[in-house]
Amino acid sequence: MSKPKLLAPLRIIPLALSMAMITAALVNPHAAAADVNASSAPVTIKTEVLPSQKSSSTLVDVSSLLQKFRDISNFATGDLAKDTAYALNIVSWQMPHGGFYKDMEKQYATPWNGVTERSGWKDPSGVELGTFDNDATTSEIRFLTEMYVKTGNPIFKDSVRKAVDFILVSQYPSGGWPQVYPKRSNYSDAVTYNDNAMVQTMILLDDITQRKHGFDNDILTSQERSKLKLALDKGIAYTLKAQIINKGVPTVWGAQHDPVTYEPLPGRAYELASKSGSESVAITAFLMSLPQTPEIEHAAKSALQWFDTVREDGTKYNRQGPVYFEPDAGSVIWYRFYNVDEDIPFYADRDGKKYMNILDISEERRHGYSWAGSYARNLLKLASEQGYYKLSKPLPKL
Repeated sequence: MSKPKLLAPLRIIPLALSMAMITAALVNPHAAAADVNASSAPVTIKTEVLPSQKSSSTLVDVSSLLQKFRDISNFATGDLAKDTAYALNIVSWQMPHGGFYKDMEKQYATPWNGVTERSGWKDPSGVELGTFDNDATTSEIRFLTEMYVKTGNPIFKDSVRKAVDFILVSQYPSGGWPQVYPKRSNYSDAVTYNDNAMVQTMILLDDITQRKHGFDNDILTSQERSKLKLALDKGIAYTLKAQIINKGVPTVWGAQHDPVTYEPLPGRAYELASKSGSESVAITAFLMSLPQTPEIEHAAKSALQWFDTVREDGTKYNRQGPVYFEPDAGSVIWYRFYNVDEDIPFYADRDGKKYMNILDISEERRHGYSWAGSYARNLLKLASEQGYYKLSKPLPKL
């Protein structure tokens, strides 16, 4: 079926640990006091030396696509004293279940006062919710791990282990992760790929179990690592089962999926059940980064074929208009949402209805959401250049 035409008219410095703790005490005297007590004896960070083993080489290097999920620059400054104080503040904001809330940089500037709400969301019984949305919890784990490596402070190790427990307890038996835990009793309870929440969690678990990016030490026990490996394997298995099949052909994934049936689900009113041209990019890249079992390779290459098939060459998307889609020889785009059962793009508004023309939705939604983009361009480029997938035709030249 041909696509509807959607053209719109006009439209460290390294400091001594003792100095770091003194500085931290000025910012957070209670946490710092606990830190000094815990560090009264010399602390040795145990770095694990693994026997050499033959690694399963991946067929394509997608590290350039996945590295952004390891970024902690919103927390780290490179100044050890400042970063130590900030990390101690973060620990104070951690909720009893081990999770963190999103977009907390401003709040983390000072320690929790014991009264202020630590999350913007609560479950029906009033329990504050932790989340994986907007890089939450996974970023805190990475930053606190880095601070443990730099300082040896056991407070950071304990916090990371507590957050790891949050990851384990929040995973569904089927292997998927929700956006929040405990349950929020709305779309957030679905298995959430939206904004790459579940992919970021799986990348973290892969780094931990592979002892990469600062996790090659005693911050976690071997038992905890084993549990995380099982959790990661379950997450990968869920992802393979959740891949949307059209007429017997695997395609891509939705932004949310049912934790039991694996079916794509809606999110907010304007996020209807769909195949996602955006979130599916990171899912595919993550699968490509793994040792290539026949099942993983088939899923990844099927997704690449879908991206290759539905791509719209020669069109540029302008999020703020006034011409939202215009001809441009060097551009290629994919739409945010496609029908679950067919490759027809659509839009939606806060009324929960589906629209086939971007001009039919409100201006607030037209400008306040990303409806298309060059989402899979670099993914296809890497897969093609490294011989993992053969493109049906060359990508447009920039």
